[in-house]
Amino acid sequence: MRKSFIASGLFLGVLSVLFGCKGNPEEYEPVRPEIYELYHTSNRLLNSGSLPNYPEYLDSLYQPFSDLNTLEHWEKYLHIALFYINYEVDLEQAARYKDSMDLVLKGKEQVYKVEFSKNFFIEGDIFKAQKRYADAFRSYYNGREFARNNLPLCTTADLTYQLGMFKYNQRQYEPAIAYVLQAIEEVSQCGDAESFNVKVMDPQKYLTTVALSYEKMNDLDSAVYYYQAAKDFIQEQTQHYPIESQPLEAHFLEVAEGVVLGNLGGVLAKRGDFENAERALIRSIEINDRPEYDIPDARTAKIKLANLYLDRGNLAAAKGLIDDLEKSIGQISIKNSSYFDVLSRFLKLRWFYYDAIGDEAMAYKDLSAYLKLYEENERLAEASRYLDMEEAFRVTEQQYEISLISRQNELKNVYLIGAVVFLAITVGFLVHVAYHLRRFRKINRQISEQNIELQDALGALEQSHAENSRMMHIVAHDLRSPISSMTMIADVLLESGNWNEEDRTLIEHIKISGTNSLNLVSEMLQVNRGTEGLQKEEVDLERMLGYCVDLLRFKADEKQQKITLSTVPVKAMISREKMWRVVSNLIANAIKFSHKGGVIHIALIQRKEHAVISIQDQGIGIPDKLKDSLFELFTNSKRYGTDGETPHGMGLAISKQIVKAHGGRIWFESEEGKGSTFFVELPLHEAGGKLT
Repeated sequence: MRKSFIASGLFLGVLSVLFGCKGNPEEYEPVRPEIYELYHTSNRLLNSGSLPNYPEYLDSLYQPFSDLNTLEHWEKYLHIALFYINYEVDLEQAARYKDSMDLVLKGKEQVYKVEFSKNFFIEGDIFKAQKRYADAFRSYYNGREFARNNLPLCTTADLTYQLGMFKYNQRQYEPAIAYVLQAIEEVSQCGDAESFNVKVMDPQKYLTTVALSYEKMNDLDSAVYYYQAAKDFIQEQTQHYPIESQPLEAHFLEVAEGVVLGNLGGVLAKRGDFENAERALIRSIEINDRPEYDIPDARTAKIKLANLYLDRGNLAAAKGLIDDLEKSIGQISIKNSSYFDVLSRFLKLRWFYYDAIGDEAMAYKDLSAYLKLYEENERLAEASRYLDMEEAFRVTEQQYEISLISRQNELKNVYLIGAVVFLAITVGFLVHVAYHLRRFRKINRQISEQNIELQDALGALEQSHAENSRMMHIVAHDLRSPISSMTMIADVLLESGNWNEEDRTLIEHIKISGTNSLNLVSEMLQVNRGTEGLQKEEVDLERMLGYCVDLLRFKADEKQQKITLSTVPVKAMISREKMWRVVSNLIANAIKFSHKGGVIHIALIQRKEHAVISIQDQGIGIPDKLKDSLFELFTNSKRYGTDGETPHGMGLAISKQIVKAHGGRIWFESEEGKGSTFFVELPLHEAGGKLT
């Protein structure tokens, strides 16, 4: 799927300018229909690859209109800023147009609330392109918080979705799915809204993004389910927007169906369903390989179809598509991230083709070019994850220094109070104190010296702990790249080589070991970060548990297990993402250590001022000798799952850190051979008062 259909939803979502939340109706001025028509035409040409000089073209369209209102000015600056972020990358120009967007809304933030909140996200897109990932995430978060405080729930859906895309671009697919599912829930609250953007464009975009995330996770069944849901949704909406009366909406739906069919065809091919995959890909190309349609997406569909032909040994059909793609890719004038993604896919395709016909020289040439692009993409992705971690670490250090200064001030206050009391006693018993004054001064000096020594020792210990933690993160980070390369090479060997059974088994073991090692490194990078960046918000625990169960139900299905959920409506002030990680880890453990066909009971109850979550399984239980060390970071309590699932042993330690940071507690009850029950108790009150 191309970037314009996910990360740049605003470009295809220009219909939202007519239907956003309108503040005061006496002051809000919408975009005029004739200008809206210009937006649609120009964006359609741009997304089809037919309009490289977009800013100049847009300026020429505006020439007949000299009396633009506030929203029309804002929309013009928005579209040009997005062009310089996503198409012809020029971040200085993008920042200038972002400043213009701020300027036209100055003093009108409460009238144009939707537009003002989107300004934060454009700022975040610019920061992200500059690789200032921590600043980007803060901008996205601030935009969503403004929307939550000033707009109806359904209008915050696209902002929540953008936070999910931030996680998606960092390859954190499970958290991305959680955000996008939340966006689907929020957009469903809009009811009978008249906006085509809210009713049609956003839901299909969200469904497609969830499917794409599952595809990236190699959960092909879930990916097919959500791609099919998006396709069915689009086809259902088509009957409500006939081309005769609503040509713009009908055109969008046709393009969107072509994109979804291309994605669905690619996943079906991976599952070995070649007949349906071929049918979907051919239909996708028929739809979008036309002027003013999504020609770049049609290129991607052609690459998938050519790969399918190679897998089935139809070299002539694959060669025809390769020749067509060579001409098409050579005509691309704007070299953006979408171009390099298509180029990488094409180089891999042509490498496989030359390898299939025995042209080793050309195969090696394309393999080298593909690996160069692959390594560059891996480097950029790794840089984003590492910089985000480093920023969080620096913020934590600053918070620690502030806390240390606060503790020192408290200690000084204690000394001051003690001195006042001592002085009062001294006045009352002056004669007695005078007799013993010399002795007391000596003792006090000794105590002070010992206190200084203890403080120095404590400071050295804290510094040593911080250095050890930093070293562990650096080592874990440095391990990720070689392990990723090992896993990628093993995957390439499996796809391209004609191996005997014994060799294939060895290569698969290398791939599995690399994947397990990457999971272990990811857990190492989470150590001691359970309480960092703990930003709480009011969360519906019942809904959060439902999301966690839905995300992990496919793992239980693989072991023919059943998950039951019993909840009551409870809300608490927590960090949604971190507590989602705790609950997901406990459910995953229950699945891992339960037998095939087992039942897992998950419950949520309220006990006075606390919420209690329980996860009960009927699995292998926990031996007595392991119970005392179960929540320790480095422990010998690691055990393989009932199907041989690999243990890492850090998840419970990190979960305990997170729960403790929320002022809660985590414990378990278990009998070996009969199962275990884990409990998480969370307070419903913040320190400052009761939830409302």
